[in-house]
Amino acid sequence: MSVDSALIVRKTTLPTAQQLTADIAETGVTVTFPADFSLDRNIGGWLPVTVDGQPSGFNYAVQSMAELDPAELPEGAAEAGDTLLAFGGQGTLSAQTVTLIHEVMGRRYRAWLLIEDELLPPDDSWGPGAPLDELHVDRRGSPAKLAGEVDAFVARHYPPLPSARHAAAKDFLMQLVVPVLIFVALGGFYLWSQLK
Repeated sequence: MSVDSALIVRKTTLPTAQQLTADIAETGVTVTFPADFSLDRNIGGWLPVTVDGQPSGFNYAVQSMAELDPAELPEGAAEAGDTLLAFGGQGTLSAQTVTLIHEVMGRRYRAWLLIEDELLPPDDSWGPGAPLDELHVDRRGSPAKLAGEVDAFVARHYPPLPSARHAAAKDFLMQLVVPVLIFVALGGFYLWSQLK
């Protein structure tokens, strides 16, 4: 599973990684970022994090809104903030962690969610001091628990497709082609040498 999403924020309101860690802890989840991580620093790749003791992470990049073509953004994006934080979840635990970060950033720092070219504003009642403890209740568990539930649902309702018999036979025959050609060539060479 791969999920690409972004938050549009005002750079001046971005928290430190330590503050974001404390904010997330209010939801009952422990997320540990690398010691040198800063939300306003462009990683441009994989950011390893630990979620409730489990290794995880996500792709992370930061870009100024001034660098983006306004025609490629939905209406209202320019008013939402001056900085775009891009997230790329890889796998269910990663995606659930990104979702939790989105919710915390939306409630506490009024970040706007940009996903699939749709811009979703934060609730008017959110902002500094917005309660975060109910997120844990609303989400019915930690990212690891939610990721496990998603994986179990997918396994139950969408089992892997069995390989088709003709495809397996074709693969087997393709593996035999080179040895058979070598055998035929050697046999032909042997017969040719015997006829001389």
